[in-house]
Amino acid sequence: MAEGETVTVTDVIDGDTLEVSGGRRVRLLGIDACEMSTRGGREAKDQLEGFLADGQVRLIADGARDRDSSGRLLRRVETTGSTDLGELMVVHPTVGVYQGRDDATPAYLSQLRAADYGERDCSGTPPATESGSGGDVDVDVDLGDGDSGLPDGALTGGYCARKWWC
Repeated sequence: MAEGETVTVTDVIDGDTLEVSGGRRVRLLGIDACEMSTRGGREAKDQLEGFLADGQVRLIADGARDRDSSGRLLRRVETTGSTDLGELMVVHPTVGVYQGRDDATPAYLSQLRAADYGERDCSGTPPATESGSGGDVDVDVDLGDGDSGLPDGALTGGYCARKWWC
């Protein structure tokens, strides 16, 4: 288990920034989420909130700098079960490995790159409409003969995992 300070998360600012006890802001080391002004930014924030069910995390200083230019602490962040939030987040399509100044250790960046979803997409899924449809997309598909017109596995999520038609 890595050493670090266990704190309570008081707010999720966005997909890569938390506020913790004492009013401190913490930037998750090594990742970069879409900005909140994009659909993908809201998705990334929601994803991070989902990983913080018990509100406790461990902050681990593991980089070249203690703080970023905005004064946020730069930390690896683990859940109380020792699961690294950076690794959990980077598999989401709205989060990527941070491409700026390499503040994380080369070993940690390598771990993140291995888990990275690929090219970040900040367009996100369609937003919920005022009618409360939840952002579903209506697609008129004739399914008279099985799944004709859709790629193999489209109805089971096999081939098309993370695609809009699944």
